[in-house]
Amino acid sequence: MKKNSKKQEAAFDYASFEKEAIAGLYAGKGLIGEDGVLTGMIGRLLQAAYEGEMQGHLSSGTSVGNRRNGHTEKTLRTAMGPVEVRPPRDRQGSYEPAIVGKWERSLAPELEQQVLHLYGIGTSYEDIQAHLKRMYGVNYSPAFLSGVTDQVYEEIDRWRNRPLDERYFAIYLDAIHYKVRENRKVVSKAVYSVYGVNMEGERDVLALFIGEAEGARQWARVLEHIKDRGVKDVFFFCVDGLNGFGEAITGAFPRAITQRCIVHMVRTSLRYVSYRDYKEVCAGLRAIYTQDSPEAALEKLDEFKQRWQGKYPEIAAKWERDWAELSPFFDQPEAVRRVVYTTNPVEALHRILRKATKTKGAFINESALEKQLYLTMVHSQKSWRTKVRGWPDILRALHNNYPERFNTNLP
Repeated sequence: MKKNSKKQEAAFDYASFEKEAIAGLYAGKGLIGEDGVLTGMIGRLLQAAYEGEMQGHLSSGTSVGNRRNGHTEKTLRTAMGPVEVRPPRDRQGSYEPAIVGKWERSLAPELEQQVLHLYGIGTSYEDIQAHLKRMYGVNYSPAFLSGVTDQVYEEIDRWRNRPLDERYFAIYLDAIHYKVRENRKVVSKAVYSVYGVNMEGERDVLALFIGEAEGARQWARVLEHIKDRGVKDVFFFCVDGLNGFGEAITGAFPRAITQRCIVHMVRTSLRYVSYRDYKEVCAGLRAIYTQDSPEAALEKLDEFKQRWQGKYPEIAAKWERDWAELSPFFDQPEAVRRVVYTTNPVEALHRILRKATKTKGAFINESALEKQLYLTMVHSQKSWRTKVRGWPDILRALHNNYPERFNTNLP
């Protein structure tokens, strides 16, 4: 650090600045950036703040015999570009700048928020670097940008361990897979998504867990984790066709109803149907799951079986085998059915995550994947954090169908 003159900095001369700024605009300079006409004003304002802080410190009487001891020099990162400042020093070294600390080099929280936003929507560090250089004239290295995004790890830890509500109307469970580098190999990791609807009808991502390949045993651990965070009662779990899902849910939440996703079931049923029969088979399946009662739905399933037993026997057999988990929504009123018959809400969340990560290759580790998913989720809340439509009707139906769940205290 260089020792500079002890002479106090001159007061800010707005008239001179105005002339310099106008001359700079005529010369073709921009407003912001490394040579922006407003960038110098930021430096002068900061310098005036420094001098005011020092004057207040010396006149406070806390340090007898203390006085000025020149200035140091440093470059600050700001939203308008790099700014040179000269913080004053005192003889006793007791002055602590308030506006920008001694060891701080950034006065650009809005820039850092922009970095987090750009990273959250899937922009690479190199592209973020080029964008900031072009827009603001600042040159942040990929290593520095990585350090900015790494600041969210404490926030992620708080989010991961935050307490949850005691009761939820519905929880959607599904997994999405990513490639991660591990022990010098690229392996596939499952991200277990827990997406819930609370008793106010508000949707929220309760948890994202990174683990090995998807399985019922892993899901059982996930369910135990959300129990540890305070969840005691869930009306409906909406899941896909993973084997053992029902047993894992019943083990953790015995009173919960497991609803198999009808949309998934239809998709898998149509997998081997020829194009010629596609529309007719779709109509037959639709006639099953749009009935008003499980008895009427079973009658339609028998009709479907008689029609297609010869050509597609596996479809009716599959529906009969999984009927216990496919049929619970038939006992619910229309308002409830519309919310629980499919896992589409959590799949919509996964589409948002895929959109931000589709240009990525393999993540360097699980922490990098978790950081990317969390920032993507935070910066797209308007898309997934919405309230369920017709919630008063749903709440009324729950009170009518399950009065004992509301009239007793949770264990």
